[in-house]
Amino acid sequence: MTKRDRILFGAAVGILVLCEIAGRLFRSDALWFPMAETILTRLIGAAVFVVLICRMGYGVLGSPDLRRHRAVPLLSLLVAVNNFPWIGLFTGRARIDASVGTILLFACECIAVGLFEELAFRGFLLPYCLMLTRGRRHAVLLAAVLSSSVFALVHLVNLFSGASPGAVVMQIGYSFLIGGMCACVLLASRSVWPCAAIHAVYNFCGTVVPRLGEGNGWDPVTITLTVLLGIFTASVLLRFLWKTDERETDFLFTPSQTN
Repeated sequence: MTKRDRILFGAAVGILVLCEIAGRLFRSDALWFPMAETILTRLIGAAVFVVLICRMGYGVLGSPDLRRHRAVPLLSLLVAVNNFPWIGLFTGRARIDASVGTILLFACECIAVGLFEELAFRGFLLPYCLMLTRGRRHAVLLAAVLSSSVFALVHLVNLFSGASPGAVVMQIGYSFLIGGMCACVLLASRSVWPCAAIHAVYNFCGTVVPRLGEGNGWDPVTITLTVLLGIFTASVLLRFLWKTDERETDFLFTPSQTN
């Protein structure tokens, strides 16, 4: 990364911090205000990471190839959709109270967050980690673990916003798993866009009831299905990472970067 890129990256972080501070100083009681704030800051961050990715020459911004390793994105999408409390809403144990407009705004928030985080951690950080692990045994698996660990540990900042240590530990755990899943999707599809879409669906399905409604979406059937799907998906994705040769990731880099 050149000095100019480091300055650009630092400026992006500064802008995001200033936007977050401004949002907290001028907090409104309106339900839409924190959503609008999040959408604005994440879209700014996403735009900056698009510039950084282009500057680094990482090949993650092209059209996805969903014919290659199609089981990886399909299973990952199924995991995201399964995060929705289908049974809880059907039985009435959970409900969504918000208007259609608020739900749509929340969906836009999930899209903005998914876009920003995937561009930052899969589009930018994962290729960088692959360069660090290049030449090592199971380099692709190591890079996926490393980038997912960074993504998970970043959520420690939620301790400063009042989240309980137990909730943050749980968030770190599932963030690591989601990060690894999205790393597989990027490598399988050769594009960051399916990662962003799956991430947005996962966030929407998992948080729409806590954010815009009330009730408990978990029940014995849902828990059982989630555990079984999680174990099966994890086994498929781990096998995918284990067998992927680092030469299959050359699409991410320019010829000079692979030499």
